[in-house]
Formats: sequence, structure tokens, C-alpha cells
Amino acid sequence: MTRRLLFLSLVFAAFGAAVLAADLPPAWRSWLYSRSIESPHPDVLNYVTIDREVFAHSENHLADLRVIDDLGNEQPYEVRNRLAPPPQPVSLPATLRENSFVPGQFTQVVVDLGSRASFHSSLHVQTPESDFINWVEVTASDDAHVWRIVKPRAPISRFRKENLEGSQTIHYSENNARYLRLRIQEPAGQFPVTSVEVFASQGVEKEEPTAATLLAMRPPDSSGPPSQTQWTFDLGSTTIPVAELNFETSQPEFYRAVRIQTSLDQKEWQPAGGGEIFRYAVGGSTEESLRVRCYETWGARYWRVEILNASDAPLSSVRMSVAMSVRFVLFRPRENRAYRLLYGNDRAAAPQYDFARTLRIQPSEVLLHLNLGPEETTTNYADPRPFTERHPNLLWFALGIAIVLLGYAALRALRTPGDATS
Repeated sequence: MTRRLLFLSLVFAAFGAAVLAADLPPAWRSWLYSRSIESPHPDVLNYVTIDREVFAHSENHLADLRVIDDLGNEQPYEVRNRLAPPPQPVSLPATLRENSFVPGQFTQVVVDLGSRASFHSSLHVQTPESDFINWVEVTASDDAHVWRIVKPRAPISRFRKENLEGSQTIHYSENNARYLRLRIQEPAGQFPVTSVEVFASQGVEKEEPTAATLLAMRPPDSSGPPSQTQWTFDLGSTTIPVAELNFETSQPEFYRAVRIQTSLDQKEWQPAGGGEIFRYAVGGSTEESLRVRCYETWGARYWRVEILNASDAPLSSVRMSVAMSVRFVLFRPRENRAYRLLYGNDRAAAPQYDFARTLRIQPSEVLLHLNLGPEETTTNYADPRPFTERHPNLLWFALGIAIVLLGYAALRALRTPGDATS
């Protein structure tokens, strides 16, 4: 009975391995992994979403991705991080009309957007100050006499001593007032402002996923100094791009800088940016930002994230999750063809297709999202590396034999008697 169960388990294991393995056409045997693309539709633009498995097993920032049909023909494609390009911020003409200081209270800056100001909803404060956290009130006016509050309280910050740029951008209620007034709360002295850049409203943007969960919410490390709250984690791969860090905490009000470091070996750590998280109450509502963007950092397996507490106690019940970047592979299928996504070839260079240069997605265009089948290993895989790279020990073996032969030859020469001298 035991032998029969063992035999059946071996049969099922072999069957499972066969299910997750596939032969590829001869031209594509150097790609180690592939996945079927389910139910392509030739009448519309199709796309698939790249997941963690593809990122982890792909090479050179997805340069080895290929889409082929069931006849082995290469299908042109385009990789994008959005299905539609984001609107670009438009800066409005702005003139500083006042830059003054009320001793013991605030720095006041008044910006004039002109008599025909477009609708606007955000601004950026330009300052040479290197290390600060300040609260700002933003009001708007049509005549510079009667003012209405459009943002009662918002933070600006910079932490150059920690190599963190912070944020000097403020979002406020949309309006088309000619004048904006900023009161920067700093009673000790005038806060230096060189200019204020105001941006036109962008309208309602279609929501698109830009990140997918990589590591679920987790508590911080148990070790570490009290001046910082720390997470250390291993992605298991150097080819997964991290997009953002998301935090949660029960702390009612706070403002903390976040520092990011990465490493290849957990010995040497390199700065990899950072940001800030905050929560505060204003006007009966809560303002918060608990996300730190990582600008798609590639090439690091080990990560360390630190909340800088300074002299404050650590945030209560704080946890953090990690999200990876989203990538879409877009292509136009041919009639009556089946397709596969190939990856896992470190010798493959990024392809150059006309499709990538000519693809224009119209706002009203219909796009069809397709699913990827399970990852399959290529059964007839042919390693593309040169023979010496595939067998690195062979060179050392040959060198060892050469050394032995040279030693033997030298020993023979020493033992051979010289010609007799006459």
C-alpha cells in the first residue's frame, strides 16, 4: 500500500511538472519562462498586466519580454506604466506683490495671477531654506481686500541634513481668484521665499492602478534606536521595481520624515530617497498623507525604511506595506491566433518596434484586458550563454591540468642528465 501511494504521488508530481512546462519554437528556446495570454481579441487593443512572477524572472528591466503567436511569429508590443498619459501641470504667470514679515507671527506672501486668471488648485513654494517644517495658510481674493480661506493649514518641509527634499507643494480648493496670499507660520524670523509657482487645475483624471501590493502591512522591526522606527525586508529579487510605501497608524496628529536605504548584500546601504507622512485636524476634518513614493527604484534586493522620530515617541500602532510598479503590455492580436508572453533571457536586448512609435490611444478607445496563464518553464530550453560561461569550472579544471603538465615537464627536465663535458 505504501509503495502504491508513493508511486501515485510521483506520477502526480511528474504530471504537475508537465502541466507547468512547455516546448517553445526553435527560435525562442533561449527564453526560460513563458505564460499563455488568454482569449485575445483581434478587433481592439489588447493588454496584459505584468505581475511579480514576470518581474522577478525577467531580465534587464523587462528588455527580454517577447510576445509570440502559436506559429512562433514575433508580435510587436509596447510596455507602458499607464494606459493613458497623465496630464502635465501647467504653470500660470504669477507675480510676487508682497513678501513681508509680521514679527512674532508669520511671513506673508501675496501672488498676483493677473486679471484673467485660469482656475488653479496647487502651488509650489521656492525657498533656499534647507531644513524646516512650517505650516501655511492659503487665502484667495479677487481684489486683494476681501480674502477667503482656500486652505486653512498645510505643511511644507525639507530635510537636507537627512538628504530628503520633503515637499513644498500645497493643494487647495479650486478657484480662479486673481490673488493668493500665503501666511507661513514662523514667529522667530522671516521665512525666505524667492518665488511661488501656481498651477492650473487639471480636471478629473481617470483613475488607473499605478501600483500593486507587493508586501502586506507589517509591524516595524523589534530592534532599532528609539529615534527612528525601522523596517528591513528582502524582496527576494533585484528586478522588482518598488513604487511606493504605505503606512497606517492610530496616532491622531504627527509629521515625520521617512528615509529609504537599499542594499545588495545587507552590509553596505545606499540612500534611495524618502519623503514625509503626516496627519492633522483642521476645520473639523482630517488632512493626511501616509504614502511615500519611491520613483520605481530597481536593482536592490534588500530595503530599509526608517521613520525619523527625532525627540518624539514612535508612532502608535504603526505598520507599513510595500507596493510594486504596474506595467501594461499592449498589442494588437491577429485573427485566429493564440499568444504567449516570453521572458527569462539575460542575453536579449530590448526590441525596437514601429508599433511603439505609432501607438496612440484615443480617450474613447476600447481596450481589452487579458489574463496571463500560470508560469511555465521551457522544457526544450537552450542556454544562450557561451560554453565557457555555462561551464565556468571547466576553465579552472583545464588550468589545473596545464599546471600539472608544466610541473611534470619541468621535473622531467631536471632529472634528465646534461651532455658530458669533454
